[in-house]
Amino acid sequence: MIVFLVPAQGAFSVDDYLVRDQPALAARFRVIHYEELPDLTDYPRGTYVLAGMDQLTAGQLGLVTELHERLSGVDGVGFLNHPVGSLRRFDLLRTLHQQGRNEFRAVRAGEDLRALRYPVFLRGERAHTGALSALLHSPAEVEQAIGRALIRGQGFRDLLVVEFCSTLCPDGLYRKYSAFIVGKRVMGRSLDHGAQWMLKFSGAEYTRPLVLEEQVYVMDNPHRAQLAEIFALAKVEYGRIDYSMKDGRVQTWEINLNATIGRGPGAGIGPRELWPIRDETREYFFDRFREAWAEVDRETGSGSPVCIRFGGETLAQAAIADSDGGRLPAWAPALMRPFKRWLEPLSGPVLRMLGVAARLAQPPRR
Repeated sequence: MIVFLVPAQGAFSVDDYLVRDQPALAARFRVIHYEELPDLTDYPRGTYVLAGMDQLTAGQLGLVTELHERLSGVDGVGFLNHPVGSLRRFDLLRTLHQQGRNEFRAVRAGEDLRALRYPVFLRGERAHTGALSALLHSPAEVEQAIGRALIRGQGFRDLLVVEFCSTLCPDGLYRKYSAFIVGKRVMGRSLDHGAQWMLKFSGAEYTRPLVLEEQVYVMDNPHRAQLAEIFALAKVEYGRIDYSMKDGRVQTWEINLNATIGRGPGAGIGPRELWPIRDETREYFFDRFREAWAEVDRETGSGSPVCIRFGGETLAQAAIADSDGGRLPAWAPALMRPFKRWLEPLSGPVLRMLGVAARLAQPPRR
């Protein structure tokens, strides 16, 4: 059995996938929301997938850590990902730069901005929504962007400042590659092309040469060796890496521990005449994906469930919500919204003052 642990809010990813793949694979899975753990006592033997741990509160993570400790070494139980050892976004980016794999750095918003190589951009540590700013060319612009992010409800301690790394190709397009790992198997998932440096799915371009290039990437998996090294460095056995290539080297943007998997054919994206090619590409990936799950399922055994009862202190900590992380009160953005058009001409200096104040008031989180 595959026991897929995931935050309730993020369960749509695996749920959508299992709807698509029923009944061939869904019978192997049991999906458990982390929020259910305090009420569970019987845990099946199988392969536990710890997905979306970057979305957990500190107390919830403590609960998962205790579960991992008590199930580790039990006959017939295995894990993909580690509650403490698997690197989250900031630690991953810092480690990859220190080891010379990424040429760009990421720092927390409260750290020294003068040593960065500009331009830079702002992004959140835990969200998967891309950049929170345009490219910024000085510490003053960063401070202004921090102020704007706070006004929009972003928590200060969640903010990262990331050096821009251009991976523009000679044809004038950026390329964002995505690949999954399940157990020890690394599989190419998709290749998006677009003219914007922050390339999201909605901004991708589709022509026959481009979708054929994507198919070659998914089927040939040319970066498998480098990706396997990066996943091993990150101590991640389940997740999706998003990256680009520069001078033959992988430049890693992130590893998403609960990425959207997709439903495969029938998405209807791009020109209709290209749908058969894209369907073939997706079907190739989903075949490999299904094989990978079968492999990790075979690596664990069967038997009676394991009884676990968490201690009162662990349960109490799991019930505590995260601190605001330097976030403005929830009512502040709504209060300011009616005055936006009058405040906009003065927004630069005011937002910078807010950003500077936040940097002075909130020590950086390590």
